[in-house]
Amino acid sequence: MELNREEDARFLVHHQVTEKKLLHLEKGVRKLGFQSGGNRILAGLLMASVMGLAIGLVFDGMVARTFSAIAVVLFLIFAAGVYSIFKAWFDAKKTIHLQYEAGKKDMNYDWEYRFFDDCYEVIGKNEASRVCYSNLGRILEFTGMLVLVEKGNVVRYFMEEDVEKGTAEELREFLERKSGTKTEFVSVR
Repeated sequence: MELNREEDARFLVHHQVTEKKLLHLEKGVRKLGFQSGGNRILAGLLMASVMGLAIGLVFDGMVARTFSAIAVVLFLIFAAGVYSIFKAWFDAKKTIHLQYEAGKKDMNYDWEYRFFDDCYEVIGKNEASRVCYSNLGRILEFTGMLVLVEKGNVVRYFMEEDVEKGTAEELREFLERKSGTKTEFVSVR
């Protein structure tokens, strides 16, 4: 495949993978997944636990003990959920660090994205590909990072500051127009 000329690109992005960018991506993906119901589940468990304890305090006898026991079990499930969230975050952070350090040997961390009117090109050490905008399934913004999810779940990402030709905002609008997809925003700290 012959690549288009860099000078002809409407937008140009030079992206270098860093551990900080990988952690930012992981936080965004985790938060995006958690938005789909994790908040509601944990809030529901906590509320049901509090209501069970309140009912246990109002009534006497077997009803009080039953509701109190249910409340304690629900609270333990809530605590296990919170623990699993922090454990998953810690494990992901550790895994990203180990993979990043191991990948330094390959030095496959420099990427260039060239955006043209009809397609965009992805150029890395082991890849040179051309992607039609119709193949773009989702556009995500993780506070300062653009994430392009192609059909087939191929993920391309870069920081907005990596955009060298054009601006990140213009690029996002261009991608929305070309792909017919709206950007999904996720706040990541």
